[in-house]
Amino acid sequence: MKLATLKNGSRDGKLVVVSRDLTRCTDASFLAPNLQAALDDWHRMSPHLAALAESLELGSVPSLRFHEHDALAPLPRVFQRVGGGDALAGPREPIELTGKMRDAKVEASVAVIVTDVAMAAAAEHAKAAVALIVLSADTVLDDGRAGTSALSPVAVTPDELGDAWDGSVHLSLLAGTRSVASTGWASFPRLIADAAATRPLSAGAIVRGGVEMLAVSLGETVRIAMKDRAGHSIFGAIERQVGRFEPPLP
Repeated sequence: MKLATLKNGSRDGKLVVVSRDLTRCTDASFLAPNLQAALDDWHRMSPHLAALAESLELGSVPSLRFHEHDALAPLPRVFQRVGGGDALAGPREPIELTGKMRDAKVEASVAVIVTDVAMAAAAEHAKAAVALIVLSADTVLDDGRAGTSALSPVAVTPDELGDAWDGSVHLSLLAGTRSVASTGWASFPRLIADAAATRPLSAGAIVRGGVEMLAVSLGETVRIAMKDRAGHSIFGAIERQVGRFEPPLP
């Protein structure tokens, strides 16, 4: 299934289920008000969300047009992240440069969102903890400081990738003007187990895989996406224009 968080004026947004072709969505907030709430009780909630996703595909529940620019990050507030920043912007929000900065770097990657992972969990248990997969874009400013990060508009369960998922993602990442081929972006069970070697991971923690570095300049737009083997978009696209930060008027 595919999940997204729509803007509704709150910090955590409203949870919706999105159709496989990314054209329609249906309200899931009667099951869980937001994605973090669903992840906190994932083993009980995910079957209900999956049933709602199937009903959406069959056209048997009310739906509305899904627009990626209406989406926040699937998890607008992340409480724990392994790799990358934790100041999450929406997938269409600009990258804002301050002062005299004109350039930045974007670290494009695949990441997973996990359920609770016990400290010192074995890799096979770590793989079972993968709830959702997303795309990630982390900004590094030209002075080396971290800028805002973004996640794809849509988070998907591993089964949506079919045989392209075996604990790694075996699909190309479309980063900027490049198609970055991959024989496996990362072994996420190993990364999760390594991260949990000395501490537990909480439901909703994000673990980032290896990165592809992109250089962007003022006025440019960076686009990150991934397609399935049939050429269809899986996660929607991160599209962020590099602009100048304008401080609010006093």
